[in-house]
Amino acid sequence: MASARILVVDDEPLIRRMAARMLGPVASEVLTADSVEAALAVLAAQAVELVLADLNLGAGSGADLLAEIRRRWPTLPVVMITNHGTIDTAVALMRQGATDFVRKPLEPDVLLPRIEHALAHAALAGEVVALRQRLGEAGTPSREIVGEAPAFRRVLDRLPLVARVDETVLVLGETGTGKELVARALHDLSPRRARPFVAVNCGALPENLLESELFGHAAGAFTDARTDKRGLVVEADGGTLFLDEIGDIPLSLQVKLLRFLQEGEVRPVGGARSVRVDVRIVAATHRDLGAAIEDGDFREDLYYRLNVVPLHLPPLRDRREDVSLLAEHALARTRTRINRPDVRFTPEAMAKLTAHGWPGNVRELENVVRRAAIFAAGPTIGPDDLELDDGRARSAGGAGLVPDLDVPLGEAKDALIHDFEKAYIEAALLAAGGNVSRAARRAGRERKSFHDLVQRYGIEVDRMRGE
Repeated sequence: MASARILVVDDEPLIRRMAARMLGPVASEVLTADSVEAALAVLAAQAVELVLADLNLGAGSGADLLAEIRRRWPTLPVVMITNHGTIDTAVALMRQGATDFVRKPLEPDVLLPRIEHALAHAALAGEVVALRQRLGEAGTPSREIVGEAPAFRRVLDRLPLVARVDETVLVLGETGTGKELVARALHDLSPRRARPFVAVNCGALPENLLESELFGHAAGAFTDARTDKRGLVVEADGGTLFLDEIGDIPLSLQVKLLRFLQEGEVRPVGGARSVRVDVRIVAATHRDLGAAIEDGDFREDLYYRLNVVPLHLPPLRDRREDVSLLAEHALARTRTRINRPDVRFTPEAMAKLTAHGWPGNVRELENVVRRAAIFAAGPTIGPDDLELDDGRARSAGGAGLVPDLDVPLGEAKDALIHDFEKAYIEAALLAAGGNVSRAARRAGRERKSFHDLVQRYGIEVDRMRGE
């Protein structure tokens, strides 16, 4: 059970004594106060982890105490004690910040679970705060996560809950949304944090090399295998294995990966014996795995093994309130790197950044900011200093394609595929008069798969019907 210092506030000595006895199993120490003023004095002098306060305090009010606690100690859990006839008031108090309420007469089998729940909720909230601090204060830029948009915060707030269990996680999101940062955060928050975090990009290696990298090989397994080699799965033993771009893994390897997920064992290429390992799997992909299953490119049974806990990262175009935060964050890092501490954005430049669609997401934004800071002639970055891709440099057929050599090949390819796929779907819908089924048949896809793509790209089907 939890062990916490708890403050009991009640103007009746008998209630204070009874509550103190009942709280014994969950409290390391019980402090008491008989008024709002006395309670605030205790809180100012000592660290307390929970307050149990009566709504009616004689000359004072539990509501006044709650309001003052929320002002001065906003995260401190407060459980209110109410009479039978004040439930509506108690519910209103919860809206004002109370963590929970219990009714008189106090009963141990009711009070203790409520207190334990409130302490657990406070501990989780503390983990979320610690996560944000850890991610914001990490020593390397690649470990930093920045964002306050509701869609992004929902993912961030779930990380402590997901990190504490060993279930497989599938991180879904477009290229450049920060999938590896989320995987690293899950590892850093987990009981496995002291063990290795091993990342492998499944789409960056040819099939024969990927199998050897993942599972290892025995000496003599193939021409250049002169010695035994431990695979990355074994290297991650006790820790976390991050399988990036899992949607690109070849079918032949999907079978072996599925067997590993089922049995917890791997057999090196050319090896005679299996090796038992204990790893937590976090996989990620920008692909629509449902469509890949329908196309026969991805095993359905492997998908369900991976998709135990899905986390969906929103694209930057759905986090427009985060663009200014991310841009300033990227500029702060770049200032140090290029020794230009005075460079800053003009309001017009920031407005231009916020209005952009960001098909390459956070990674594209960081590249744009870095280039602007390097090439800006003066101490300010204006709108003309921002080299934004307006889509004219790319075309479906590739005619007149001008590659941006500041962007890695894989990222540039993903951006091209993204734009082409969206343009194709819009054209198919226009040709079909907005009829999704007819457009899907024209594209040679199942209706569900096609509809998923329509939703993924935020295409307004109704608009197609009127054109």
